[in-house]
Amino acid sequence: MKKKLTSGLAILAVFGLAVSAMPQASAATKSIKIGLLFPTTGPMALLGTDQSVGAEMVLKWANSKGGIKGVPIEIFKGDSKSSPAEGATAAQRLIDQNGVQIIIGSYSSGIAAAIAPVAQRNNVILWEVGAVSPTVNSQRYSNFLRTVGVSATYAAADYDFTVNFLAKKLGKPAKSLRIAIANNDGAFATSVGDAVNSLFTKKGLDVVAKEVYPVTSTDLTPTILKLKAAKPDVLFLTPDAADALLFWQTAQQQNFNVDALVGSSGIGGAGFVAKFGAAGVEGVYDVEAPALATMNYDGLDPAVAALTKEWVKAFAASEGHPCAVHCGDGIGGAYTLVTDVLPRAFAYKNTTLTAKGIIASAMRTNIKEGGTPQGFGVKFSNTSKSTPGENERARSVIMQWQSGSLKVVWPAGLASSTPIAPMVTWDKRK
Repeated sequence: MKKKLTSGLAILAVFGLAVSAMPQASAATKSIKIGLLFPTTGPMALLGTDQSVGAEMVLKWANSKGGIKGVPIEIFKGDSKSSPAEGATAAQRLIDQNGVQIIIGSYSSGIAAAIAPVAQRNNVILWEVGAVSPTVNSQRYSNFLRTVGVSATYAAADYDFTVNFLAKKLGKPAKSLRIAIANNDGAFATSVGDAVNSLFTKKGLDVVAKEVYPVTSTDLTPTILKLKAAKPDVLFLTPDAADALLFWQTAQQQNFNVDALVGSSGIGGAGFVAKFGAAGVEGVYDVEAPALATMNYDGLDPAVAALTKEWVKAFAASEGHPCAVHCGDGIGGAYTLVTDVLPRAFAYKNTTLTAKGIIASAMRTNIKEGGTPQGFGVKFSNTSKSTPGENERARSVIMQWQSGSLKVVWPAGLASSTPIAPMVTWDKRK
């Protein structure tokens, strides 16, 4: 049985954030019903559960502070079972059976794309904290709001790190580096792999290989051998949790070495280091939103930093592993919802909480850098933009496995450690 997540959080009342500082809401609103919809079973369960637990911690904290303007949050849970179809069904169930007004999800881009139309036709908010494919809201749904960055933020961080650190550390001009890109064919991985390929090609970098493999692959030997034949200096890999393990295991079997591997998703999860051990993952990079447990808090607002430290501590005690990237997504996204958007949404025409009021409030969000647990700010794009509801201030960072811990190493403002390159070869991973 997992430990209670509320332990130790009562002391946070001293910070007096917006949750409790606002005047009381209309008596017509008895509770705010929020559904947490993540893959908590199936192949995406490990990281999906981390996002769900992170979000739930913040919602429970808000309730411990008196709710939103005195109105409690009712929390309901759904399981997408790592399937878009199951996600859509679970979303409809949360709406029909529990009357949720907001769905927080979804970890996976494919699942988010399936939930979005369900939320829209039922006039429910989809508050997306994990999926990064830019195609999730290709229909431009007005009830869609995303706190994390899209795949372009991954590509931008990769390019900055390659040009301003890796090239110099490896002793080559950036345009002389041999770059390989690999990803599975899922919505998330495809969007990131394509974004990296597009940006790097546009900037004149030498992409010597671009490999795509089925997300359902059980043998990645052919992919590894093609990449090995291309002799890259740097590999940018975008897998999910399961194929991240298979890819790295196959790389070991085939003695495939690169000076730097910059991964994502499953590369940054607790399962990766658990499978291969600290020596087995030493030096591997990960590009995503920052891992809260190992980022530098100096750039955060002091009250936000104090809250973040307590949540990180409570998460580790509850789950038995550090609050890394996906836990941080849940915490950061839910934090913006309960401290900024929902308190102001009640003021919309002085009426009960509505989807229209939440959207109107979100359009007024203007959180500066350092104002959220993840370090970046929040400002949502409006309906005049090609992709409404996106956080224009979200960004990705570079992390690295060092001595069994995933540490933020780039950019310097959030870094808790210095990046190390080149990686050691397989024969030295003892």
